[in-house]
Amino acid sequence: MSDRKNKQRWISWSMAFFVTAAFGLTALGLFDVSRSGQALGRIHAQAWLLVVASFLLIAIIRAFRLLFIAPSAQVAPVFRASFLHGIANAVLPARMGEAVLPLALSKFAKLDLFRAIGLLLVVRLGDLIALTGLGLILVGLLDYANLADSLRIAAVVCGIVLISAIAVIPALVGVAGGLLPRLFKSLADRISTSSAQINAGNKAYLVLLTLAIWFTLAVASHISIRAAGLEVDFAVAWLACIAASFAFALPVNGIASVGPFEAAFVSVLVLSGADAQAALTAALHLHICALLAAGLAALSTVLFKAVPVTRNEFG
Repeated sequence: MSDRKNKQRWISWSMAFFVTAAFGLTALGLFDVSRSGQALGRIHAQAWLLVVASFLLIAIIRAFRLLFIAPSAQVAPVFRASFLHGIANAVLPARMGEAVLPLALSKFAKLDLFRAIGLLLVVRLGDLIALTGLGLILVGLLDYANLADSLRIAAVVCGIVLISAIAVIPALVGVAGGLLPRLFKSLADRISTSSAQINAGNKAYLVLLTLAIWFTLAVASHISIRAAGLEVDFAVAWLACIAASFAFALPVNGIASVGPFEAAFVSVLVLSGADAQAALTAALHLHICALLAAGLAALSTVLFKAVPVTRNEFG
């Protein structure tokens, strides 16, 4: 079993290195990377601070979202687990960081491991549905592909329906668990039971906090884009960060997610008429700030060891 795990890790890191190297070579061929490096150095310190602060706010919102859907958990351990999950996802390839959240919640917050897996499924499905819904709404409003008016309206309506569906994710997790083979029935029952414990009020917070996360990311993206010298609409910046987030979520990703993130972000901006070189500078600025914020949040987990355990009042 150990040899198999080591082989899987070796494959994951090899693929990550390949993706990162491929992006690097492509960037060297298409862009003047030294210009982007110089442009990053000219970005005002205020922009760096604002974007890093935005990502720290996102990390805090993510932790609060977990507290609302896990009312029996303690506050400090949940924050610690959430922040460690953030840095693991930011650095590890092939979505290996996702395993950190349930393990950390089990270790620090003393939650049942299968219940923690259920919470991970709920928040990740919420993120996926929110990104898809927001993307449809923005595509309908921006009309990138010169869609007919009826299709644009349909995209917006579908996006709104999807976002509304975030509230029923716990029920969907339960239904999906019931469809699993009998071999996994016990596991599915424990996961779906944890999801079903989320009350109606906290489902509303699940929707609102999920939207708050992606709105804050849009603000950070807009700041990075403006700092790189580009003038684009806020909606375009929002769509760019949604595309980059989808690329970030790919199971085949680069080291620290370098590569697909920047490619998706730049593509949306270029399609909107932005300069490709400046778009790359904005993407790199946003990504560097995300890594810095994830690192700072992870370092702060040392403080949570000294914080007295407090009861979760959000249930």
